[in-house]
Parts: sequence; structure tokens; C-alpha cells
Amino acid sequence: MPHRIHVPSIEVALASDQGSASARIEEVWVYTPTDVLGAFPLPADIPVLVGAEGEQLELTFSAGIRANGIAATRKPYPPYEVVPLTLDLRPGGRDTLAFELGYAEGFEVLLVEDFESANRFAESVTSTAELVRSQVGAFEGEYVGRVELSAGAATFWAQTNEQQYHLNPTGSCWLEFNYACDQAFAIGLNPQNLIQDNPTPSVMVNSSDGEWKKIYLDLGPVVRSETAAAWFEVTLEAVWDGSADGTFFAVDNLKIVQAE
Repeated sequence: MPHRIHVPSIEVALASDQGSASARIEEVWVYTPTDVLGAFPLPADIPVLVGAEGEQLELTFSAGIRANGIAATRKPYPPYEVVPLTLDLRPGGRDTLAFELGYAEGFEVLLVEDFESANRFAESVTSTAELVRSQVGAFEGEYVGRVELSAGAATFWAQTNEQQYHLNPTGSCWLEFNYACDQAFAIGLNPQNLIQDNPTPSVMVNSSDGEWKKIYLDLGPVVRSETAAAWFEVTLEAVWDGSADGTFFAVDNLKIVQAE
């Protein structure tokens, strides 16, 4: 009979200069010193086989996310702390563990925008829609960044205005943000150098039916492929899909978390 470990949820607590603590942790990954015990959807009941006399075992717990919002790319989120614990296990035993994680040592946070006091995004000259600070459907705080699309405002493209994000091409690099939308939009990076820029949509975000959600976007592939870039800007892009007379997308709490 196994010992069972119950993990109801994993919470996130951050310092005031690290941005929003909103999270979408869907799994707990569990490791023994020699193997992966498994990835367990939250709330999780984790069975651990032990001998008749019981044993003491060191386990490591990691927070699991859907990279780029895709179920097929489930993985532990590198910037979150991992938790090593030594537990006394016995047949038929049970433990309930509550975890509160921060960012691991060796990671830095670059705050992009939370729209509470400013809007760092600037539209292109070809954009017919605009990103505005809005209190409509605010998620955290009082303001979000909102784009409304229609036949008369059918295209949108913007990027952060001269923020010059220097991103690590050799380590883990992620963009976290909250969003709500009733049509798809794209978010990505624009590498900047002295020759030309090359805007690269990193992910297409599908409709959330207007509900607020969280996504963790892996910037590593783009950053590693643009070795000539002097710095990067964050981009947003959308084209009115005609599904309704007016559609929208909104974003909040954008931040880059990367290995130092």
C-alpha cells in the first residue's frame, strides 16, 4: 500500500518589485534522487511505494505549467523555486503539503507594463486600432491595456517604445502576462540592430471567451535565433476577425523573467 502525498495547490508570492503574483500552475512535478516520479494535475494525490517498514525519502517538487499555453508542452517552469523535502513515508500513510513559491535565485524580472500609470506601447503608422489604458474589465489594479477591433479599426500592430530589453541568449527566458480576448491576437519580439528589425510573432493567443487567463511564453527560441540583435522590443498584433461587429483583446502584467 503506497504512502500518499496530497498537494491541493501551489501558490506564488513575490517581492513588490517583481510584478504580479498571478499564476497558472496546473501540475506538480515530483522527483526522487534518481528518477522522475511523475507530473500530477492539481489538486494532486501522489502515490509513493514504500517497503513494509517504511522509509525516509528525499523528494523534489516543481511547479508545472503549459509552455505557450499549449497542453502538449507541459513542463516545470524554470523561474519558479523548486522545493526539496525529506519525508518519512509508511504504507498507508498520508501527508498534505502546501507550497508557496517565489522566483528562484539567478533569475531577474524585467517589468514590461501593467498599465497602472503608463502605456509603453506605440502603434505602427499602418495600425488603424489603438492600445489604450482602460478600466473596462480591469483584472488587477485599475487599468489594463485594451484594443478594440472593428471594420473601421481592423488592423493593429504595436511594440514597446524604446525599452531596449537585453535578453539572455544562453539561458531560460520567459514572458509572463495575463490576457482576455474574444478573438485571436499575436504577441512576440522585435529584434533590434543596426541593419534591420525582424518582428517575430512568438505565439498566437486564441479567444478566451472574454475571461482573464495567464500564459507563460518561452522566448528562448527567438532570442537564441537572433544572435545579432542589440536588444528586443515586445510586440502585439491583431486583425479583426469579423466574428462580431466589435471584438477586443486586453493584456495586463507583462513581464520578462530570465536567467541572469
